[in-house]
This record gives sequence, C-alpha cells and structure tokens, in this order.
Amino acid sequence: MGMTSDIGRISVEQRRHWNRHGYLLIEQALSPAEVASLLGAIDAVLASKRDRDFVSQGSAASKIVQAVSETEALDPLTDHPSVFPILLALLGPWLQILGSEIFVRKPAAAREPLVPWHTDGGPTLGAFLPRRGNPVLQMKAQFFLTDVSGVDSGNFLFVPGSHRTAPPPDLGARKAPRGAVQLRAHAGDVLLFPWSLWHAVAPNHSRRIRKSVTLRYGQLWSRPYDYERLPDHVLGRMTPRRRRLFGDNGPNADPVSYFYPNEEEHLRLMRGE
Repeated sequence: MGMTSDIGRISVEQRRHWNRHGYLLIEQALSPAEVASLLGAIDAVLASKRDRDFVSQGSAASKIVQAVSETEALDPLTDHPSVFPILLALLGPWLQILGSEIFVRKPAAAREPLVPWHTDGGPTLGAFLPRRGNPVLQMKAQFFLTDVSGVDSGNFLFVPGSHRTAPPPDLGARKAPRGAVQLRAHAGDVLLFPWSLWHAVAPNHSRRIRKSVTLRYGQLWSRPYDYERLPDHVLGRMTPRRRRLFGDNGPNADPVSYFYPNEEEHLRLMRGE
C-alpha cells in the first residue's frame, strides 16, 4: 500500500520549514466567527464540569480529554479545509485521530513552565526520530482560541529543530533547553508539530486564560489515546470521513482493517468524495 502522491496539499516552503524546524504555524486558519463559536461552545463545556472532570497538569494547567464527546462544535476541526490537506501531505492518507483535548492555561505567578519539557507518545515512541521522506508517525494540531501574541501568556514553548534529536535524560525538568523559544500566535492560528519536538508550556502572566483545542493524529494502525470507540451517539452525528478518522471502518470491518483498509473506499473518503 503506497503513499498515494495525489493526496494532500503542502507548499514547497511549508515542507522545507517542517523538515528543518519541526513545526508549522498556519495563520488565521479559523475565521473570527469560527473562533467565537468555538469559544462559546467550549466555555459551556467548561462551565458544566467539576474539578474532578479535568485532568490536572498542575495548579494552573488542566485539560478535558475525549473532548469531541463533549460538544459537536469540535467536529469541523477534524478535517478543516485550512488544515486537513496539510495533514494528509505529512501523514499520508492512512491516518486517524487518536485523541481530542480542550486545554486550559490559567494565569499564575510562577516563573517556571506550567507543563515541564517533554516529547509525546511515551518512552517507546520517544525513542523514534523522524526521517526525511517518511510519513509522520504522530502529530498534533493545536487550534488557538485566545491570543498568545505576547510572551509568558501560556505560550507553546519549544526548541526548533529538536524533532530530529534524541531528548536528553533531564528533558522532563522545567529548565529550558538551549534554543527554546515561545510561540507567538493569535486566536484562529493552528500549530502543527510532531511527537518528537521538545516542548513545554510557558507560564501565564497575562490576565487571560489561554484556551485551545488539540487534535492528535496518527497512522491508522496506531492505538487511540483517550478512547477505545467513540459512543454511538457521537459517531452517529458525523460525516463518513469523520467517522473513519475516529476509527470506524464500517460494518464489515475487523481488526485487520486498521492495517489493510479497503483502499479505494478509504482514499475516496480522505479526498472528501
């Protein structure tokens, strides 16, 4: 099963930047109206939750997992036309969504990062480094819904180019590695980055809670992070392509379908036909 070169769309400059620096920032991928609608839906979700419903990452950092089960407002992000063609170009067409999260980064006086330095995917995936020409194993799309255009606003912290370098043993500390920078982004921007990029979350000394949504994408055979199977009422509201992105391989599927899907049908779905 090949990579299928006619799937996806990425510019030469975007590909060059991804290969060299290990990330892409898609500016204003979401319209102001989309951002406002998403913020309203997410605020409603957050208001309905108790403290124990959040996954705590520290006193000022928390998240809601399997977020797509909380609100259908996130559905359009899964294959958003400003982002999905680039995901297809980087991952290839045999992909799925491994998890969905709503991130909350509250103001705090602490000087250290809100989330320590890390790579994604646990100890095994962390031992793999990307190679030029290979499809991406796993990556995240982070949709910023509030501005982080100034420093120390709960910004995404990262080391450009670190995605091809094995992390040091002390990466889990809160001390910034050499070359660390804070990403400055606006509401509506979308950040793409692979599992192997060294990253953390900067302290938030602003007066605003940083809110964002992250979708984790991986190869079709990868195990999801925050679900075994989405509830039927969630899958039932989705388009066929979105159902496939969440691992629904159809009524005749079996476990082997994650490795050998119906190629013609799957490519047709990924193309949006």
